[in-house]
Amino acid sequence: MKFVANASFGTGALLATKGCVALLLAALVGLAPHVALAGPDTSANDAEVEVLVQSVFEAEYPKKQYVEALEKLQLASTVCQEGSCGAKMRARVLIGVATVLAGGLEQKNDAVEVFKIALKEDPKVTLIKGFDTGAIRSAWDAARGQSSSTGPTPIERKKYPGGRLPPKGWKSAEAFFYYQEAAKAEDERSWALCAGYAGDSFAAEGRIATRYLRGKCHDLAGNWVEAIADFEVVAAEAPKLGMLESGAKAKQRFEEMNAKMPKLVLRPPPNAEGLEVFLDDEPVSADKLGGELWANPGQRRIRASGKVGGQQLSFQRDLTLNEGKVETVDIRLVPATQVASDNRVLKCLEKSKSRDELAECIGEGTGRPVNVRVAGEFSGYLDDDNTSVLSPAVVLRVTSPTDGWTLGGAFLVDVVTTASTDIVATASPRWTETRYVPNINGSKKFGDVTLGLSSGLSIEPDYLSIAAGANFSADVVDKRLTPSLAYGFGYDIQGRSGTSFDAFSSIIYQNSIDAGLSIVADKATVVTAGATVILQNGDTSKPYRYVPLFSPEIVNQIPAGLVRQEVDRVRSQTRALEQLPTDRQRYALSGRVAHRFEASTLRVDERLYIDSWGIMASTTDSLWLFDVEQFRFWPHVRFHAQGGADFWQVAYPVIENVSGELILPNFRTGDRELGPMLGLSFGGGARMAAGEAKNWGFTLSGDAVYNRYLNHLYIIERWGGYGALGVEVDVE
Repeated sequence: MKFVANASFGTGALLATKGCVALLLAALVGLAPHVALAGPDTSANDAEVEVLVQSVFEAEYPKKQYVEALEKLQLASTVCQEGSCGAKMRARVLIGVATVLAGGLEQKNDAVEVFKIALKEDPKVTLIKGFDTGAIRSAWDAARGQSSSTGPTPIERKKYPGGRLPPKGWKSAEAFFYYQEAAKAEDERSWALCAGYAGDSFAAEGRIATRYLRGKCHDLAGNWVEAIADFEVVAAEAPKLGMLESGAKAKQRFEEMNAKMPKLVLRPPPNAEGLEVFLDDEPVSADKLGGELWANPGQRRIRASGKVGGQQLSFQRDLTLNEGKVETVDIRLVPATQVASDNRVLKCLEKSKSRDELAECIGEGTGRPVNVRVAGEFSGYLDDDNTSVLSPAVVLRVTSPTDGWTLGGAFLVDVVTTASTDIVATASPRWTETRYVPNINGSKKFGDVTLGLSSGLSIEPDYLSIAAGANFSADVVDKRLTPSLAYGFGYDIQGRSGTSFDAFSSIIYQNSIDAGLSIVADKATVVTAGATVILQNGDTSKPYRYVPLFSPEIVNQIPAGLVRQEVDRVRSQTRALEQLPTDRQRYALSGRVAHRFEASTLRVDERLYIDSWGIMASTTDSLWLFDVEQFRFWPHVRFHAQGGADFWQVAYPVIENVSGELILPNFRTGDRELGPMLGLSFGGGARMAAGEAKNWGFTLSGDAVYNRYLNHLYIIERWGGYGALGVEVDVE
């Protein structure tokens, strides 16, 4: 359960649109300016990325799974951005991206641009063996021809991409170019990209303004160690150059970070020979072991290896460093078989089944094994028939993207107060009742197949409902089709308030089967179809509902909407409880079309219903979600029309035979939901994402509800309103 209106789409299909490919290119091209951030030894990262790139052209590309190929190459770029790769490997990734664009997605212009950037990274880079013909070769030749065209001198080309000379006030055109790119990345809130470009600019020309920009972007990217070093220098040097404001801001932030900088103490093991310790793949010198190290906040990885007693042993641990805290880690070397050998990123690649899961698994480099979502909602309903409902609810969901399991639970409380016309007509007083609804559910992925279980309760003073179910779904045809099947069983006990179930109760059994199929129709459209069968057995007649009866002479003269006072004046003195058939078969067909536009999503649902009581209904629901930065808002319209049950009558007769016995209709009801009616709901809602990582969400929604009853006593129309306020947070 999720308290946010949303529409779900295949991320692979959306990624293949021109706009989304452009976003992916922006992320991948960001490999180029990270030379300044590279560590001294990138061989381990290079080997890992080489495996990813090679697997693309052995698996996804031959199967024409071009979107999936780009997703995996995006993963390769993530590895390079987090751990830094050598220039040759960065170029290798870019060659892979351009190959997919040219040979698979037929986007030559984009491919040419990426090939050019790859050549800047490594002028000796070559095409991937076996993928060097046709459109790929054409884009490659275009990129090489353009990059080697005559014009600027070799010295000018070395100074600045494109051969342009530095503008006034700059010694290096290359430094100016990278500074501009860093400023653009800052405006786009791409902090790691900004820091990389600023670092390249500073390497070409050591300007204090560039160092300040690099420090700001490192700070916002969570790289405090790098940021505080820049801020310290800027605070000291900027005032000498007349940059008083930058110097003051750098000094203030330096002092704040200096007070809150996380510290890490790594205690070495005794008697270890040849001990090597790494913090996030950066070596930690022996003289720093045992003392306090400054470290960036967030998830960190510690690795160590060495020999004890001639045996090679290892250590590995992931931990989270919080601001202002000191963490102490005792390095305990154990046999290598006890250390998890699978790289976190490769494990995510292997087990994540979609790009969303992949992003969750990588989690901005946190590598947490689970994600936790907590949500709460407070909703209410009020109508002009003196009925109100208050419903607080809380939901918890724990997910492991890599292991493919989800466990969730929810608890809802309904507080219903009513004094409707139906209640007053039977001389019943106004009453308030509370319902408790707990449930739990879970699922597990096995390859492309997902299996799930669920169970729940509904507890009222006079009603107990127990439900359990199982569901199955599978991703087939390159995840463009997802068939699903679910079975549910319900066991309900209906009684009377204040009376034990042993004294009075009726049992209701329910079996349900749901079959569905989700289809990725094109790059931006998802179509879903479903069928539902519900088989119900048991007496569902309400033990409190009395149905007014009339003499045969006037029963056909009773008009719809006859008010309570007039009904009481002409009705029979005989009081009859509601009586419904004891079995019911329900059938429904449903369909949904969801289409993603550039900044909005339109969703339209249709449901057709028929049952063995003769009720036929149609329900149309539409929702249009608009996205504006961290806000999402939507208008909502729902229309419902139905015919009445076979036994529905606005007035039921009571007949007295010659022997004085009363003959009542076999089936009789006053439930408006079983009669012919029209319903209209309209409203909307809004959601705001909050928090630095946008992991908080606040939702406010509301609908006006209008029902028109076509052949009923007492009232012929009802107005109501529904509103909900929800909050949710994702903890990674």
